[in-house]
Parts: sequence; C-alpha cells; structure tokens
Amino acid sequence: MSTSTLKKIRFLSRQPLANLVRQEIEHQIFSGELSGGDRVNELEIARKLGVSRAPVRECLRTLEQAGLVVSRKNYGVYVRVVSIEEVAEIYQARACIDAGVGMELARSIKAGQLSELQRMVEKMEAACAAGNSAAYHELNVVFHERMVEMTGNRKLLEIYRRLLSELSLYRSHSLGQPGAMQRSINEHRGFLESFRRNDSDAAAKAMRDHILASGERMQQACGTVATGGPGRLPMGEVA
Repeated sequence: MSTSTLKKIRFLSRQPLANLVRQEIEHQIFSGELSGGDRVNELEIARKLGVSRAPVRECLRTLEQAGLVVSRKNYGVYVRVVSIEEVAEIYQARACIDAGVGMELARSIKAGQLSELQRMVEKMEAACAAGNSAAYHELNVVFHERMVEMTGNRKLLEIYRRLLSELSLYRSHSLGQPGAMQRSINEHRGFLESFRRNDSDAAAKAMRDHILASGERMQQACGTVATGGPGRLPMGEVA
C-alpha cells in the first residue's frame, strides 16, 4: 500500500467523508484551480479521492447552498461567477453586519476575548513584516469571523460565512496595492482600542468605514485588470 493511500485512510478515519470531499472542492475553488464559470467535474473528484460519486454529489448540493457553485440542468455544476455589482452588495451587507458586531463587542467583550483578538492582530503584524500576503489574508478572514462568533449569534455567523465565501470567489490571493496590509493592521488596532474604551459608536463607525473603504478599493481595482477573466481580481485591500 502506498504512502499516499495510507495517509488518505488515516485522514478519512479522523473525520467524516463529506468533510474531505468539501475541503478538496473548496481548495480547488479558492486556490484558483477552478475559476468562476468552470465546470466542477464530479467524476474526476471522485476518482481523485477514491470515493463514489454519491458523496461528491451531496457535497456539491451543500456548496450550492453556500453560494459557491451553481447547478445547471442537463449541463452540470459550475463554479459561481460573482459580478462586480454583487461584490458591492456583499460589502454593503458586511458593513452593516460589522458595524453591529463592533457595537455589540464594545459593550460586552470580555478581557480574555480582547486578549485573543490582540494576539491575532500580532500574528497579522508578523505576516505583514514578513511580506506574507497569503498568511495575512487567512489571518484577517479568521479575525473578522471570530469577532462575529464572539457575539454568540449563530444565525448571524452563518450569514456572515456565506458572504465571505461568495466574496472569496472574486478574490485572488495577492495584495496588489503597496501598503494595503499595513493600512488594514492600523484599522484593526483601531477596533481593539474602541473595544477597550467600551466606545460602541466609535467601534461601529470604525468597522463600517473599514469595510466600505475596502469595497471601494476592490471596485476601483476592476478598472485596472487586463487579464484574469470574470470574477478574478488582484486583491488590493483586505477586510
């Protein structure tokens, strides 16, 4: 038995099969291996993972509900194409959510939670210093999602995660504009400071402005892209 097969068996034994299938498809989408409009080959994925087509088909239904793929009758399943208009709407929705999250955390955040967020920002600073934009992007996404988690509102978290997934369809994995990471870090420090002061209004405004400004820069980048196809832009800002 090959080493790769043994690893796959051990991996399968530690988690449900559906998780493995979903992680593989999401990896292909978020890495750019599958771009907006590309067909998701159900049979190829099943062969690659050594599973039947049934769990792949089930997973694709879940990903369609999450807004990552679309099913076309008689044609198959395709990676969803997100338009610039949809991106603007996503940022507007996120701005409203983040403002509410900021207001709530400024009122209720605990010392341990504030320390946790501070440690996350420090890791982001380290990634920025190292020029590691991919690591920074991942940490940034986790940071924002963690703030939503801290509100304790599970339905809000579900909605927020879907918005992030849809937005990820539009992003590439590089920070194109010089200084983007440092600007983002400064804004995140501002969130934490407003939390420390229990200043709900300042927290709401800072988080709302951060998201809206990021959305505007993302849309401005649209006019500078010469290649890459629909739904793929250089990520000039992170939020």
